[in-house]
Amino acid sequence: MIDVVDKRSQATLDPALKALLDQETRAKKGYVYCATCSHVISHIDHRIEVGGSHDHHLTNPHGYRYHLGCYKEALGCTVTGPPNAADTWFANYRWRLAQCEECSNHLGWFFAHANDHSFFGLITDRIQTD
Repeated sequence: MIDVVDKRSQATLDPALKALLDQETRAKKGYVYCATCSHVISHIDHRIEVGGSHDHHLTNPHGYRYHLGCYKEALGCTVTGPPNAADTWFANYRWRLAQCEECSNHLGWFFAHANDHSFFGLITDRIQTD
C-alpha cells in the first residue's frame, strides 16, 4: 500500500486529478493506483454500480476471466482504440481499452452508452488502493 503520494509523480498527472490530490479538505486516503507503477488512477469515491453491482466477474470469448470494478472516473487512464460493440459485457455499451497513462499497462475498459452514460471497468488485480 502507498501511504503518501509522491509530489514528483504528480507533475505528470491529469490536471483534474492533480487538483483532487491537492485539495486540503480531502484525506490523502482512498486513491486507486496502477498495481504496476503506482500511478494514481482514480479514487474510491468514484466507485459506482452498473447493472446493480460495482463488482463483475466476466469471461471474454477467448476464455479469459476478469474481475472488474466499475468507476465513473479514472483520470489516470488513457483510453485508446475505436469504440467497439462486439463482445461487450454491458448491453448497448461500446468499449475501448483503458491503460495506465504512466506505464501503459492495460487496466481495463472504458464503456460508453449512446445516452452519454459512461464508466470504467477496471481489472481489480491490476489496481491497488490505500
